[in-house]
Amino acid sequence: MISVRPQPDSNIVELEIAGSVTAQEFDDALAALNGAIEQHGRIRLLQIVESLDMPPVPWNRLWEDIKFSFEHLSDITHVAVVADQGWISAYVSMMSPMFKAELKSFKRAEESAARTWLEQAV
Repeated sequence: MISVRPQPDSNIVELEIAGSVTAQEFDDALAALNGAIEQHGRIRLLQIVESLDMPPVPWNRLWEDIKFSFEHLSDITHVAVVADQGWISAYVSMMSPMFKAELKSFKRAEESAARTWLEQAV
């Protein structure tokens, strides 16, 4: 399951992922993110990650995921990743230097801190 929720009167978009994602859910999520970028120019992203099946994204959509990330390098300014899985925090730290966006990981108990960090981001 993946859901994308643009926040009213803001360029903050929440993306929540749990379990596994169907190809249609993935395509719908990318369309929603593209729509938010078209509307605001640049967005801030809150990613909430629950438990994941492997692979969480269908293999036939992996290239689309990579392509989206590189096409929108300058369109996403901040990413707060909320997850309790240690490997996700390590992944965020490893990927951070490769992106223009500021990436920061938070534990599930710190979700309100993640929201505050995004709201205060300039």
